[in-house]
Amino acid sequence: MNWPTPSSVSTGAGSSSYASSYAYNSEPAQPESQRSPAISPPAPPLLTRVPSRRRSLSNLPIHSPRSPAERPVSGLRMKFEAPKGASNLARKLLAKRRDGPDTPSSDGSLDDTGMLVLDSSIGEEYGAGGCFAPWRSDNKFRPKSAIECTLPVLSYETAVVKGLASRANARTLRTQGRTYSCPISPLDIIDFPSPPDVFTPIQLPVRRPFDESLPRELKLHIFRLLVLAHAREHQDLVADGKWTALKASSSRNRWVGKDRGVRELIKLSRVSKSWRSLVFDGQLWSDLALSTFPVLPLSTVTNVVSESGAFLNGISLTGHASLSPESFFKLNHALCIPPALPDNQSVTQLRTINLQGCTSLTTRSLHDLLIRSPCLEKLCLKGLGIVINATCELLSKHCPDLTSLNISRCPNVDANGLRSMVAAATMRKRPLQLKELRIAGLKYITDDLMAALGNVTPYLEVLDLSYTRDLHNSAIDAFVSCPLEDTQVESVVLTSRDIGRDPGDVTKYRRRLTRLRHISLSYCLLLTDIACSNLAHCLPRLEMFEMAGIGSHLKDEGIIRMLDTTPLIRKLDLEDAMDISDAVLRTLTPVKESAAHNNQSNAPQLGQALEHLVISYAINVSNEAILGLIRNCPKLRVLEADSTRMTGNTMKEFVRLSRSRQMSNAGVVAIDCRSVGESSVSDISSLTRPRFGWRAHEAKKLAYLDARDEEDLGVGQDECDENRVVVKTFYSWETVDAVRSARDKKRKATKRAMNSSGSGGEDYFSAKSSGRARWWSPGGRLRSGNTSPSLLDINNDRDGCTIM
Repeated sequence: MNWPTPSSVSTGAGSSSYASSYAYNSEPAQPESQRSPAISPPAPPLLTRVPSRRRSLSNLPIHSPRSPAERPVSGLRMKFEAPKGASNLARKLLAKRRDGPDTPSSDGSLDDTGMLVLDSSIGEEYGAGGCFAPWRSDNKFRPKSAIECTLPVLSYETAVVKGLASRANARTLRTQGRTYSCPISPLDIIDFPSPPDVFTPIQLPVRRPFDESLPRELKLHIFRLLVLAHAREHQDLVADGKWTALKASSSRNRWVGKDRGVRELIKLSRVSKSWRSLVFDGQLWSDLALSTFPVLPLSTVTNVVSESGAFLNGISLTGHASLSPESFFKLNHALCIPPALPDNQSVTQLRTINLQGCTSLTTRSLHDLLIRSPCLEKLCLKGLGIVINATCELLSKHCPDLTSLNISRCPNVDANGLRSMVAAATMRKRPLQLKELRIAGLKYITDDLMAALGNVTPYLEVLDLSYTRDLHNSAIDAFVSCPLEDTQVESVVLTSRDIGRDPGDVTKYRRRLTRLRHISLSYCLLLTDIACSNLAHCLPRLEMFEMAGIGSHLKDEGIIRMLDTTPLIRKLDLEDAMDISDAVLRTLTPVKESAAHNNQSNAPQLGQALEHLVISYAINVSNEAILGLIRNCPKLRVLEADSTRMTGNTMKEFVRLSRSRQMSNAGVVAIDCRSVGESSVSDISSLTRPRFGWRAHEAKKLAYLDARDEEDLGVGQDECDENRVVVKTFYSWETVDAVRSARDKKRKATKRAMNSSGSGGEDYFSAKSSGRARWWSPGGRLRSGNTSPSLLDINNDRDGCTIM
């Protein structure tokens, strides 16, 4: 093998060389003919400077190699290759040698042992701070002083032979005389982590038994119990008497019971993705009632519906006036389940829908939901302008199982919409399943429509026809009439006398026995007591009858005829019936139990179930009739008799009997009763309350007085005590005003006590601020001077204008 010699090394500069090198060089080689055969004694070795090799900046390494001072001498790798060209460093070294050829170079010398001593001045001049080695940087391992490295002086052949002999050692020369263009090890780039500290505690993996051990059904049961726990907690607070009006008015208690449990359940969805899937599981959201969350973000509603829409049986969006049609379309499709067949339409599982107050919706969005709800049973669209007659047609076609419908006060619906539902049921020869129909304010109702409605609604229990201004007495008669030969329906045959007609007429009439429990005919101005006669014997299950606002057209005869056939009546509203007399009250007054048992066995008696009676403005009713009714109706709980002849003693008797019968939330209304004085109200003040108060956040602005709050105002009665009887009179309202004034005084006194200065200026500002009260509030009317008229000056001939 021909090994390269120092003389064969090219002196040209290469593009991949860098820095400066030192090598031991013997005398120049001569031909064999010129060599002397005599062997001369060995001359001392001379230090020759090899021109430095330069390297292009594009191939410069980015990591500086280790300092020679850090490496052991045995592991030092050296390159023995002649430079390919002279560089600036080489020129400078050669220039120094020309200055002193006979002396060793100042940059390096040999010591006594023949070792090469490198001078660090070159490194300082061309080292890390120079432009030839920009990749070098001073670090903490590099000493600040000059580096002196002692190297053994070897010949080129000796170095190669030693490198070949020590191939087994990993720290010896590996390249064997070859020049690398980029002498960087890949290990220099890798950042090896430091060994861990033995004193560092070992972090064990945290086990989550809830997520890892429990089955999904048990997790859902735990979340369900979370909601029930909040509901039970609120019930316990109410039962123990710890729930007060002041606590209920706090913003922290805006949501209590089940509503609070629902909020906490939604908060748990932010724990993790697995908990989110559990929280929005359909088994926990069978009924989505959002009426108590009117400002709930749409994103939250969408999350609930998108995850559990197929499981929802009911949805209530009452009060969500900002719900847009686009968002409602998304909710509709999220509520749907995929169809079983490809050609079928996706439908929902909703059975109850309440959209009262959703005024931003459109007719199209509403119809899209109704078409996809074939299982719908209860629908409330009260007061929505988006409901039209076509909506009723869709209900009759796509919702055959509808049992409750509320389209009261819908301005764009009239009798034609209801007529389409009736016609569709007649065509199918299948009656409507309606049990509750509320169509208050419906226009253009005719006799034919009422007759058809009575034929197709045999299961109807609640009928609200209030404020239907076109309703006549004949329409009520058509509703309960049926052909005389029709015996398939449950009916009764009546004579003319039974229905209030000519007693000499021998005509027979067949009337349908309805299942109505509640019927409202209030403010139907065209009706009279004849409508009550037409309903006689047709309402055996009637419990609530409302016929307020009729006025003087309502007489005793028709009412008595109907009441005689309704022994189960519980509520009777005859407000503004000015022409009724004591005969109506005597009809409602039950006979004593001893006489009743002698006459009849166990038949129900009229008046025994009466709980709520409204006879306001019945000016012809005597005080004795009212007193007899109070004493003989054992379940009478609410009596509204304002503007009647009721006296203060009768009112006190009602309060005494209500307390003795242990009735909750009993009340009597005696406003504008001239025989009820202030003394009568003050005598029973310990047993009464001026208002029917309740403990809830919605009643915050009403500011009910609760004895549990212990305000110590010195005036007023506990308005939240269910055992106290509500007495509404003129003097009771004065008590409410007194409580409000006492609270204002206490608030101002507390504010003055907290004021540290207590100067007269502060009193002035507090008095000035009190003048900002509204004119209708107690003490809100400010006197501007002594010349201002007052209520005491009304009868003192001061009816003129006073100029201040």
